[in-house]
Amino acid sequence: HNVRIFTKGISTLQRVSGVEHAQISSFILGLIAEAPLPGGMSNTRLVRCLRGLIDFLYLSQYPVHSTHSLNLLSNALHCFHENKAIFIDLGIRSDFRIPKIHSMNHYVDDIQGMGTLDNFNTEYTERLHIDLAKQAYRATNKKDELSQMALWLERKEKVMKHAAHLEW
Repeated sequence: HNVRIFTKGISTLQRVSGVEHAQISSFILGLIAEAPLPGGMSNTRLVRCLRGLIDFLYLSQYPVHSTHSLNLLSNALHCFHENKAIFIDLGIRSDFRIPKIHSMNHYVDDIQGMGTLDNFNTEYTERLHIDLAKQAYRATNKKDELSQMALWLERKEKVMKHAAHLEW
């Protein structure tokens, strides 16, 4: 199986990477679907809330949107907002004045006005940074790495520009 086990739980995580988020999203609904809530409360609102949030997050990452996908995105957000009070009822939160949650209200308009949200994602540049940093470090003699890495990157960029010019 490819399910990551968070031995210390997820509440101890200080920063959640995209990979960790995907791993958590893959099993959280399964965990809470049958979880008993305090005071005999029904977990229906909790399941609906998290389903709406996860649907919203995945739909917002589509590389192309249609009127239908934007309606699904809007419905998922509505489902989240309609059920989020369960966290207040459970004593987990006292309010939802959270900037990231507020910004979700603008996603549909932003997508309609500026295109898909992958344009606002740092995942690709972070991946490129990691790959280039590793390649550059491997090319050094492990002494005075920064100057060697900078020189390696400068040379790599020149080679890439030259290759693009030849291809043109």
